[in-house]
Amino acid sequence: MNKNLSDKQWNKSLIIGYSDNLPDDPPIIDEQTLIIAADGGLKWAEKWGLVPHVVIGDFDSINIRDEKLLLLKSNKNTIVKRFPREKSKTDLELAVDYAVDSGIKTIILAGAWGGRIDHSLGNIDLLYKLGLEGIEACILTTQAKLFLVNHKLELEIPLNTIVSLIPLTETVTGVSTTGLYYPLEDAIIKKGSTWTISNKTIEPLISITCKHGVLIAVVEFKNPR
Repeated sequence: MNKNLSDKQWNKSLIIGYSDNLPDDPPIIDEQTLIIAADGGLKWAEKWGLVPHVVIGDFDSINIRDEKLLLLKSNKNTIVKRFPREKSKTDLELAVDYAVDSGIKTIILAGAWGGRIDHSLGNIDLLYKLGLEGIEACILTTQAKLFLVNHKLELEIPLNTIVSLIPLTETVTGVSTTGLYYPLEDAIIKKGSTWTISNKTIEPLISITCKHGVLIAVVEFKNPR
């Protein structure tokens, strides 16, 4: 990382991939948010009016000679890291690794869902990877947010919002919830079961805790009819 970026204290990172299922508006960020565009995610960053601090990937989705990318490359506040197309990681995983190596403990993934099914499923595994490292992370889509539950997750969301819990490890133990229609207390959730799908909020503030394992909470934006 160049000196201008390494001197900054980042409190989180927004990583933008190229999948097409992402909100019309960017999430709320501040000056302490490291913005990373993974390959074609640069186009979504431009759509949102954001200038990435880092552009990373093999650039098979954008033209490396594109004027805007060259402008970013000449900008002393932007890093462009190009990788060969034949590589062992996706562009989004390279971006995630970059954020983790920068010491960031909170990561927002946008443009990480939709389009190619294999990439979408692979990005769930990126949440698993981040969960093992104790990093707070979520994936934004047009319909839902997928949150990692790192021991405790608290959310303020409307009543009757659908909330589903999905284990990414073989078992997740010590799962307790408040504010949901079907409460859990020190429960064990096993992979391969749909037991904790389609719960809903009955209070505006909910909490989800777990003691061991990697768990995600899928929170839908729209209430069912």
